[in-house]
Amino acid sequence: MIPFTRRELTNAWRNAQAASKVEKRTNPHRLLLFYAAECGLKAVYLKQQNCEILDDLVGKQVQHDLNRVLTILRVGAEYFLPTQMSLSQIAVKGGQQQRPCQAGTLNQVWRYGGVLIGVTDTQVEKQLEKINEWIGKEI
Repeated sequence: MIPFTRRELTNAWRNAQAASKVEKRTNPHRLLLFYAAECGLKAVYLKQQNCEILDDLVGKQVQHDLNRVLTILRVGAEYFLPTQMSLSQIAVKGGQQQRPCQAGTLNQVWRYGGVLIGVTDTQVEKQLEKINEWIGKEI
């Protein structure tokens, strides 16, 4: 992992959040919204730890799983992303394959063009916006 400063993470949070604010979001915009929350949560984590650098040691504790980072930061459950997400099944040799999704793999859904079922993209977007609002108060 390349080390990054808390200032760089904060700037990345602001920039990704701003870029995700469009009238009609598509998966690339949602991915930026997700990464904004990830960068912001990591910046808040560094601040709480009185640390300035995100490196391998710190990064392993706060990977892509936003719910895990929210837990570490002791943020209320009302900020957590849904736990029952999935994509439609896909055909594989011998049958169908389930594709469950969690907070730590949500970035893959939008990066690779997936469509959530069981919860709408809009619901998840609103939750990410709520997380980003909280981050704005903490940074």
